Amino acid sequence: MLELQDVAVTYQNVIPALRGASLEIPEKVVVALLGTNGAGKTTLLRAISGLLPLHRGALVGGRILWAGERIDRLSPTRIVQLGITQVLEGRRIFDDLTVDENLHAGAITVRNPAAIRRAYDRVMSLFPVLAERRSSRAGYLSGGEQQMLAIGRALMASPRLLLLDEPSLGLAPFMVQRIRNIIAEINAEGTAVLLVEQNAQMALSVAHYGYVLETGRVVLAAPAARLLQEENIRQFYLGLREGERQLALGRLRQRRERAAERRWLS
Repeated sequence: MLELQDVAVTYQNVIPALRGASLEIPEKVVVALLGTNGAGKTTLLRAISGLLPLHRGALVGGRILWAGERIDRLSPTRIVQLGITQVLEGRRIFDDLTVDENLHAGAITVRNPAAIRRAYDRVMSLFPVLAERRSSRAGYLSGGEQQMLAIGRALMASPRLLLLDEPSLGLAPFMVQRIRNIIAEINAEGTAVLLVEQNAQMALSVAHYGYVLETGRVVLAAPAARLLQEENIRQFYLGLREGERQLALGRLRQRRERAAERRWLS
């Protein structure tokens, strides 16, 4: 459904952020994108959703395809209309607006009142707490409730693909589990999800497939269940110091290269 082919991105014409990143998101699946701070995860989402110019960034190589058609030259509004919406890191809700007003802001590109009503009913079903607080100012919600609101707002456009940027950031463990279950439920209803997370355990527990991004490059891609069993991946996301991180990642690369060499020789 979505395909990134050797995508390269720079900021301010000089700072490289993505260096030939490639990935695919099939229809109706959850794909996890893992990586440390500065790996390029948020930049990759901006490239998909058309938000790079707002951050003085530009796609300088490769292309992004949606259902076989290029979208990397389209406006963010058009990309939303095609069926891709994003939940930004840090939630970015409108604090002074009510829950209902925030939700209807997410449907601004939708012209069909019946479609808006269906999307609204879906959000109320997914997030009963929002139904209870629909007239409350969004700024008075808890962090977890604000995250639900941000996801609900993105769902108001009835996307085929939902981009989630660090949805568990700053949340208590019990709320992280709730967000994880909500992602699974959204996907079960037919929406594909690209999940950017540093919480590898949560991300891979709900994903079908995973990619690991390092310094703007995809260094590993495998089914999520296999990544969960990778000892080096498990160590890499357990708070190792930078030198140990690089050592673990280097060992992982060497194993992959040796395996590829053996397959080639055979």
